[in-house]
Amino acid sequence: MRFNLISLPTTKLSFIKPLATAAFAVIALSGMTSANAKMLFGGTSITGLYGDNFKLTPNKDDNALAVMTLEHASTHTWGGVFFFVDRIHGDEGANGKDFRETYGEIAPKIKLATFDNSFIKQVNLAGQYEFGSNSGGFSQDNYLIGVGADLNVPIPGMKYASASLYQVFNNNSGPNDANDQQITLTYGWEKNDFVVDGYVDYSFNNDDLKDQLHINPQIKYNLQKTLGIDNRLEVGMEYSYWKNKFGTDETQSAPSALIKYHF
Repeated sequence: MRFNLISLPTTKLSFIKPLATAAFAVIALSGMTSANAKMLFGGTSITGLYGDNFKLTPNKDDNALAVMTLEHASTHTWGGVFFFVDRIHGDEGANGKDFRETYGEIAPKIKLATFDNSFIKQVNLAGQYEFGSNSGGFSQDNYLIGVGADLNVPIPGMKYASASLYQVFNNNSGPNDANDQQITLTYGWEKNDFVVDGYVDYSFNNDDLKDQLHINPQIKYNLQKTLGIDNRLEVGMEYSYWKNKFGTDETQSAPSALIKYHF
């Protein structure tokens, strides 16, 4: 995640354009996948988070944030797509108003090659579109393009793992929008209804900002069997460690309580 919580002069309705773009992209991807390819796996979920100790937020007091996330992931014979939108709410800020932010990512991948009995299972053309805006007036539309690999990690319970290298084209309303590179690792592990998944982002080679390291795991327990319900219901925590957040000297260490429901 690259959402920026630094408050700038207000720009009304700045979130409409990125959300409309995201909606159009999802509709287009859905049409393409249903018409031309077979879905191998798909899932949609909604997550609620609440935590504190977030850095560089406009909150007056404890830097606490509540987040609601809509998320979708699917794999297809042609590749796959991951998409999410966060709606972020903070208490009263320095300007006397509650803080709001919308942030999202669309990350498609197109299969280039597959390998049998290899640590690298698949090589992909990887892309990502990051969009967002907040009640302080900050907005961003960042574009990433690169190459990635789905990995065969020999750990019992490992469901997926990937590594990608991106060239990042940053476009935001803040003072520092120079381009950089990013390495992203994703992973998912599950055993006996315990789930650990998340991502690691390392951003570097930005002339205006310090290199950034963002480690963001979720540790959860699936209550589906315990409650005897049809869909997954996970409870647990998310932890955000962000060294040099937004390229500054600030380092964030923020735990959040989590509940996640899968449709």
